[in-house]
Amino acid sequence: MLINYPKGLRLPLLSSYGLSQNSNLLRTQMASGSARVRQRFHSVPTVMAASWKLNKDQASILEGFVTHGISNAVNWFVMPVLTPQGLIEHDARFIKSPLESCAFNGGFWTYNANIEIKKRQVISEELMVNLLLTPLTAETFAVSVTNSMNKYLEN
Repeated sequence: MLINYPKGLRLPLLSSYGLSQNSNLLRTQMASGSARVRQRFHSVPTVMAASWKLNKDQASILEGFVTHGISNAVNWFVMPVLTPQGLIEHDARFIKSPLESCAFNGGFWTYNANIEIKKRQVISEELMVNLLLTPLTAETFAVSVTNSMNKYLEN
């Protein structure tokens, strides 16, 4: 079981927030001039650039969490991550510890880190199929294909 990101600790700042999925494509240029493209893996990690601007109490929580909670940024933890679907909990770990870039400025402690997200959550395949078939649903599409096949077989 993974440890949870501390509830009393603010999430990374949105102004410097970014998600970047590692490439999952293998592209081979063919002699004909076209390219063959295929998927390399079923799941690839996503890297999240994160920064925090914290008061002294929040900074103490972050430093304690990194040092003691996740063994100096080595272990995985569960963290809410902002995605287009909203805040969703993901398994994450630090690529670069926030303690490597701690600075004090104007009464706040700032930290920067890179976080690896094991598997970024996206909408389900079922929902995507339904969106692609709109105004039909997968069920109405299947019924219409069955009806078409029956009419074809009758002729």
